[in-house]
Amino acid sequence: MALFKEIEKNNEIYDRIKNFFSIQDLLIGNLEYGNNIPVIFIRFKDLGCLEKQWKEFNSYITAEYLIKLQNDFSKWNTYVFYIAEKTVTKALKYEIENNKFSSRKIVIESEKLDVDSAVIEGVISEYIINDNIKFDVESEDVDEFVKNEKIDEAIRVVYSKSDSIKENNLKKILDKIEKMHQDEN
Repeated sequence: MALFKEIEKNNEIYDRIKNFFSIQDLLIGNLEYGNNIPVIFIRFKDLGCLEKQWKEFNSYITAEYLIKLQNDFSKWNTYVFYIAEKTVTKALKYEIENNKFSSRKIVIESEKLDVDSAVIEGVISEYIINDNIKFDVESEDVDEFVKNEKIDEAIRVVYSKSDSIKENNLKKILDKIEKMHQDEN
């Protein structure tokens, strides 16, 4: 993707992360989309490593990488994509994705082994740019609204006795409509 630029792999942050964490794949880059958006793709060696190390990784990347960013927009719009080969439990996925510390975190379950340009492009398209959303709206012709006389009468009877809209008044209106309907049958 032309908008995504990976930082050089010989950058010391790659080496430090690989030394501290049990990872299979790591990609750090920036998405130029309105401004600079840091994007990190990480695949731990297995689900156990993901479960044990994602919080520590999140803290590490914040302290060693994000804190050095000059732009507040970039600091507040950072994405970390945790790539997992197998299904992640709902509880773990919920915990990761709803963690509010430092970055937006998303778990991607993918059997594909490598984080390549196709994966990057698809993930960025779906989760950041949202260019897969269709905005074509089809409108249907709707019949003209016709006032229901029973409902209108029930509302007038209840509101003639009270001038406030409260839950118990709505219940009275519903009761009145039901009684009118039963009387007809």
